Amino acid sequence: MALTEKIIELVLDKILLGGIVLVAGYWLNKRFEIFKNETNEKYYQRQLIAELENQQKQQVSELENQIAIARYNAEIEFIERQISEFYWPIFLRLEKDNVMWKRIKSLSPEHNVLPEAASDAIEKEFILKNHQEMVDIIESKIHLAENANNSKDLINELLKYIKHVAVYKTIRSVKELQKINPVDLNEPFPDKLFPMIESNFRELQNRYEYLKNIKFGEIKK
Repeated sequence: MALTEKIIELVLDKILLGGIVLVAGYWLNKRFEIFKNETNEKYYQRQLIAELENQQKQQVSELENQIAIARYNAEIEFIERQISEFYWPIFLRLEKDNVMWKRIKSLSPEHNVLPEAASDAIEKEFILKNHQEMVDIIESKIHLAENANNSKDLINELLKYIKHVAVYKTIRSVKELQKINPVDLNEPFPDKLFPMIESNFRELQNRYEYLKNIKFGEIKK
């Protein structure tokens, strides 16, 4: 083979090898670009997923806060109603009744009672009216006492009280029965009623004060 042919063959080999290297480099570069893009896309996907998860956690936290605040406000409002519409009006009237009935000659065994005429007037104009006011409150607002820890016993005492008042009003409306009291007809005043009303009333007051002074971070606890 002549020297010229060898030189041409060598040049062609170089060109071919260079072409192969060039094509391989181009292919590798493309693959690297694809890999880099896929890596970047996965990175962005992970970032997006992480961001969405954080947003979801924040939304859940905000929703939990809203629920906790709504529950807190609802409890505050319900306790306010329990106190103002049920326990306090009944407690106040029971206190009045405790003071007045001991002065009524037909009801009290004590000696420092009022004269009979005054006793009759107070019994009809104050005590019976006071009782009827309590009955009206109980009948219209009994649902405000249904969540008490002692609700079953309390409702039982309230029903006894309503029966007591019904008998009391009946016998005082009949002239021939003026000397008879409800206890004589097995309908005594329920002696557990006042302590239970007072206990529930004080408990609600304490709970109300606690809730009004609670810090925001403690609401969810």
